[in-house]
Amino acid sequence: MTTSRMCPTCRSRQDFRKLNDAEKAAVREEKGPRHFVHDLWRCTAKGCLWYQPYFRQGDGGILPEKFREKKDEEAAAPE
Repeated sequence: MTTSRMCPTCRSRQDFRKLNDAEKAAVREEKGPRHFVHDLWRCTAKGCLWYQPYFRQGDGGILPEKFREKKDEEAAAPE
């Protein structure tokens, strides 16, 4: 399930999806074990790490770098 929201890092409307379990764990690690993570949504734009509650963009944040989705050409590059 996705929803269209304004993303402050992309500076445009983007599709957002709910955080997965690993992303929720990372937010809890940063904000504390009692932080409510069940209403957090993540921007689905390539390379974007922004997340926010459904109705409160100002309460959002940036996920750790390990959650950044690589661009297609970077993922296909030989090592």
